[in-house]
Amino acid sequence: MSVLGSSLRVVVALAIVAFPVAAQRAERLQAQPGMPAQGRAGLERQFRERLAEVVRRRLNLNETQMRQLGEVNNRYERERMVLLRDERQMRQALRAEVLAGDSADQASVAGLLDRALKIQRQRLDLTEREQRDLASFMTPVQRAKYVGIQDDLRRRLEEIRQQRRPGAQGARRPPPP
Repeated sequence: MSVLGSSLRVVVALAIVAFPVAAQRAERLQAQPGMPAQGRAGLERQFRERLAEVVRRRLNLNETQMRQLGEVNNRYERERMVLLRDERQMRQALRAEVLAGDSADQASVAGLLDRALKIQRQRLDLTEREQRDLASFMTPVQRAKYVGIQDDLRRRLEEIRQQRRPGAQGARRPPPP
């Protein structure tokens, strides 16, 4: 399965859980494993449009603000994806070292912990820049609601990720290191 297909499934699942208003429509957007890439791209586009409508309604944004929000999201999306990928790789490497027990490479663990802090700083810097850009066209209340929507989506994503892990059927696992 392609990365896009996996991502689309997670995003659709998030929409179903996080946005009950869009749930019925989003359920129909589930990409099938053999679906061509252009079909998935179309489904992703449809989902993004529906999600944008939910955001527009919840934040009471006008068309100009929606356009500006799209521009800000596009501006930071690539950087956010790089940070997520780097964090995932760092966590996997750290988990492997910790699971090695006494044979763990102490220098590697120290470097990975330093990397984790650097990623957190980069994420904070990105969030500060993004908030400055959002403040140019959104009220503080709109920005706060938008942060809440983003946090809900991230929380739902983590819940889905936890449920997808082998042996996680209903059981809560402690957060990864």
